[in-house]
Amino acid sequence: MKLHRNQYCPIHHSLFCCGREKTSNARHLTMGVERIDDPNHPRGYRELRSPAELRKVLTQKITAQKGNCGICHLPFTDCKDIVPDHIEPKGMGAARRDDHPDNVQAAHRLCNLLKGSRRLSHHQSSK
Repeated sequence: MKLHRNQYCPIHHSLFCCGREKTSNARHLTMGVERIDDPNHPRGYRELRSPAELRKVLTQKITAQKGNCGICHLPFTDCKDIVPDHIEPKGMGAARRDDHPDNVQAAHRLCNLLKGSRRLSHHQSSK
């Protein structure tokens, strides 16, 4: 019997034992928050968060921003339209990505797409 990678083994009650379907490439499981030393960053480190951790931060940001977009400051109307926006953009390739809560804000998907990987000056973001 072949088990799928998400299926528990009925004998060992584990995801990491016999009968596991082989994956072609090794998957790197990232959980929680990973801290990366970066002497060029003002804090001296950057944080990479798993998608689940980034959702937690986003939920906190929605509350802190009183339900308004961090870019256009209009209220959110649909949860599916809310995405995390990096204040200091991660840029192309995400080599310098920083998911620290001080660098993430909740934004409309369209606002985030229009902003792209640019930094908004305080004057532009206060409209």
